[in-house]
Amino acid sequence: MKLIILAATCLLAIASTSAADTCYQDVSVDCAQASNSLALPRCNAVYGEYGRHGNVATELQAYANLHLERSYEYLLSAAYFNNYQTNRLGFSKLFKKLSDEAWEKTIDIIKHVTLRGDTMNFDQRSTMKVDRKNYTVELHELEALAKALDTQKEIAERAFYIHREATRNSQHLHDPEVAQYLEEEFIEDQSKKIRELAGHTSDLKKFITANHGQDLSLALYLFDEYLQKTA
Repeated sequence: MKLIILAATCLLAIASTSAADTCYQDVSVDCAQASNSLALPRCNAVYGEYGRHGNVATELQAYANLHLERSYEYLLSAAYFNNYQTNRLGFSKLFKKLSDEAWEKTIDIIKHVTLRGDTMNFDQRSTMKVDRKNYTVELHELEALAKALDTQKEIAERAFYIHREATRNSQHLHDPEVAQYLEEEFIEDQSKKIRELAGHTSDLKKFITANHGQDLSLALYLFDEYLQKTA
């Protein structure tokens, strides 16, 4: 009975595909061997040489891991500013928002990796050279904003790198689907985040340096109140 079902499956698959398709070839080979199972290694969602040439596939996985790592770092900063000693609820709210956004992007990238027929490797790291020191949680307010700004620039520049790899327009490396995905889901949004954090950093600097820095405590308090309402 199993052989009859497999034979019928083979006939349907052969009838619905073209002779040039690799999936069709796998079906033909397995059916010709009259095996009890259909392996069909190339009947998957992979197309356009994705994962076979270049580093776009591995860089997407590394990009997901980057977002995941930065999400936890932002969360640590949010917890630091929310303790009873620091007591900066506005800064905590801002970093919690950044953490949640990075977490959501992590999930979205992983979904896209599997959409293209790949599997997620949480140990994958980028081939892009970066000079980044260990993350420090206990920073004062202006330093924390500066660090967040640098982090968002790092994430944006990594998207540029993957986009460049995907649009080389060579025989094996051109992948417009990945390029469009990055443009729609990351690149435009990242420019807004960078502008927002750059504005926060500049505004806080002006608050701190006003009146020759004599109103530092008041300046930090007022800016934290502002973040509570806007972040």
